[in-house]
Amino acid sequence: MMAWNILKPTQPYFVFDMDEFYQELYLKQGISHFYSCHTKESKMIRVVPDGCIDLSFEYNGAKMRSFACGTPAVYREEIRPEYHDVFGVRFMPGVQPALINVTMRELFDKRISLEPILCGDRTWLENLEKETGFYQRIRIFIEAYTKEEKKKELPFGKKALAESVKKMAYQSGGCVRISEMADKTGYSERYINKIFMEEMGFSPKTFCKIIQFQRALELLNYGAPDKMTDAAVELGYYDQPQFIRDFIKYAGITPNQYLKLVKEEKYASKVRNGG
Repeated sequence: MMAWNILKPTQPYFVFDMDEFYQELYLKQGISHFYSCHTKESKMIRVVPDGCIDLSFEYNGAKMRSFACGTPAVYREEIRPEYHDVFGVRFMPGVQPALINVTMRELFDKRISLEPILCGDRTWLENLEKETGFYQRIRIFIEAYTKEEKKKELPFGKKALAESVKKMAYQSGGCVRISEMADKTGYSERYINKIFMEEMGFSPKTFCKIIQFQRALELLNYGAPDKMTDAAVELGYYDQPQFIRDFIKYAGITPNQYLKLVKEEKYASKVRNGG
């Protein structure tokens, strides 16, 4: 198995479906990146499983509305209405943001209003509503997030077990078996599944599959394998048919169709990275 770099979880259809997309990699404090995207009109946006929580701030002139978005279970399409300027914060897979008082299980496959679930002082939200600059928005968010993060307790007991399971899944690129998790933690497979479901709303196996799928997106977004069979092996799938089945479930199209889209839409050139 190849040594993976840090996974940068993605919603690739945001890049394809929006008129403009820009991101700033952060990779600290459990945050993957900040992003800004724009569209001129209401349209259907395609979303894929990423194992992440996104905080989304959507503007329409002087008005802003905000949402906490859990990972989708499978590929889906959803209408995004008249708020066309979006500032987003994507956390790393499995990370529970310090700013909100709901669990990943409660957010799984949901998109809910952010204000009722916020912790601490909310002045920063008012400041964010007035701000128009991407980097100024990042600054406002990081300042507020850092204050709440300092109050967050270290995980223990069941939460610590769930964190260990997520770490194993992440570090293996989604290629670790539940039996291996049981061997390393000393807990039974049944107990690991139970605790993970309580914390996340889905099983460790599903989390592994999502991580594996996100690795596949990363591979196809920035490279073109000579053969999809080679890609399937590199990503740890049993065989090419399994790779194709899982990819269709999570992306809505086959790996080859997705790779064609990446080339036609010039994905790498559209994802502008700051820094």
